[in-house]
Amino acid sequence: MAFHIPLEEQIDKIRTHLANIGKVSTRKVRPRIFVVVHHVNWEKHGLVDGWAEIADVIHYDWGNSFNQYAADWHQRGKPDFNKVLLRQVELAHREKTIDLLFSYLSGRWVYPYTIRAIGKMNIITVNISLDDKVKFWGYQEPGGLSGNAEIAPEFDLCITTQSEEDVQKYISVGARALFLPPGGNTHSFSPIPAPRDIPVSFVGQCYGTRPHIIGWLISCGIPVQTFGKGWPSGELSHREMNVIYSRSVVNLGFGFIGDSPHLTGLKGRDFEVPLMGNLYLTTYNQVLENCFILGEEIDCYQNETDLLSKLQYYITHPDIALNIGAAGRNRCLLDHTWTNRFKIILTVTGLSDSCINSHT
Repeated sequence: MAFHIPLEEQIDKIRTHLANIGKVSTRKVRPRIFVVVHHVNWEKHGLVDGWAEIADVIHYDWGNSFNQYAADWHQRGKPDFNKVLLRQVELAHREKTIDLLFSYLSGRWVYPYTIRAIGKMNIITVNISLDDKVKFWGYQEPGGLSGNAEIAPEFDLCITTQSEEDVQKYISVGARALFLPPGGNTHSFSPIPAPRDIPVSFVGQCYGTRPHIIGWLISCGIPVQTFGKGWPSGELSHREMNVIYSRSVVNLGFGFIGDSPHLTGLKGRDFEVPLMGNLYLTTYNQVLENCFILGEEIDCYQNETDLLSKLQYYITHPDIALNIGAAGRNRCLLDHTWTNRFKIILTVTGLSDSCINSHT
C-alpha cells in the first residue's frame, strides 16, 4: 500500500529543519537564486527561465566542459566538476549574497560534501528530481550511488515530481522532500495560429509500447501522425513541435515510465501539452486527478480499448475536444507553470509569503 505524507507535514519538516540550523530567511521582492542546470533540450526554458520571472538568477551551465560518460569521469571529471561548482558559488556569493541554490543534479554528478559546503555558506540548498520512481537509488559507482539517495540528506529541501509516494524514499534516508508536479513555461508553450488539420498526433520518442499501440490504432482507422526520434518524420525543433501541437485536435500521451507497461508517473508533457490548447489524452494516472478535472480539462484512457473509443469520439467531435483543450490551457496558466512551482519553494523557505493552493 502506498504511504502518503500530507503536504502540510512535508512543509513542516522543511521549516523545522531550516529553523534548527539557523537558516531563517527574510522575505524579498526578488531573491537571488544560483541555478545549477545543464541545458540539453528543455531545461533552460523550464528550470531557468521559470526562476528568472520571480528572482535574480545566476545560471551555471557547464556546457561541454564536463562529460559524465568519459572514461576518467570518476577519477578526474567528477572531482573537477565539484571543485568548479563550489568555486562558482563562492565567487557569486562573495559578489552578492545568494539566498538559495537550486540544482538539477544527481549523485552521478555531485558529492554530498560539496552540497554540505555550500550549505555552510548559509545558502538554502534545493535539488529537483524528475525520475525518482526508478532512479532514486540508482546504482553503485566508484564515486557513490548514481541516484539521489546519498546526496539528498545534504540538501535543505528536495523536490520530487513524479509521485507523492516518492516523498517517503527521501524520508527513509533522512532527507526532507516536497512533492510538486512538473510545470510548463507559458512563453515556450503557447498556441501558434494554424489550421487544426491533424486529427491525432503523438510527439515523442519511439520506444516501449508506443509503436505497438500507435500501429494498432492506425490499423483501426485512427489517423495518428507521429513525430520524434525513432519515427519516420525524425526529430523536431522546438518551434516545429509547437506547430504540430497547434495543428492537432488531439495529442496523445503515454504516462508509462521507461519500458514499463504498468508504472506511471507525472511528466513535464502533462503540463506542457495542455498549454498548447489542444486536447491532451494520456494514460490514466490517479495523481492527474489532483491537477486537472478529467474529461473537462484533459482526458485519460484506462486501456487500449478505452483509448480507441475516446479517439473515435473526439475526432468526430473536434469542437468538444478543443473546448476541453482550452480549459486545460486555462488550468495550466492558473496553476501549473514552473514559476508557480518556484513560488511555492520561496514560500516554504520563508523567502516569500505567497499562498500555496490545493492544485499543486
